[in-house]
Amino acid sequence: MLNEDRAQELVDNLVYLFRAVRRGVECHAREHGQTVPQRIVLGQLARHGGLSVKELSEKVELSHSTVSGIVDRLERKGLAKRIQDQQDRRITKVIITDLARQHMNNLLSQQTFSGILEVFNSAGDREQIKILDGLTVLRQLLDKGE
Repeated sequence: MLNEDRAQELVDNLVYLFRAVRRGVECHAREHGQTVPQRIVLGQLARHGGLSVKELSEKVELSHSTVSGIVDRLERKGLAKRIQDQQDRRITKVIITDLARQHMNNLLSQQTFSGILEVFNSAGDREQIKILDGLTVLRQLLDKGE
């Protein structure tokens, strides 16, 4: 197989996987009245605690104004709130509320990836190892490029 053919096969498979993951994320976010970007922002806040909108923008790789709008909508839904940073009162942090934590507990990663995990778990040991080895190599190569 030519390198160009392999590259196209990789792209085709990545696009397919991306769509499968996105469908899972969209489905579970929609069930809880959220958009995918809102779900991603909530996930970052749950993972990292209070973050400024600037920090949040960097983590989710969206513009400051976009994230600010997302936070506004999450605040209206009672899922996030802005508070003054205790160490530097010039900084406002965004935190998730208890209601958001309940939503997050209902939207575990295992649910988001349930379709992929189901297929992965039905594969034999050798197939699982091949999948994990390939993804590990790809991730290591991507990490080198950063």
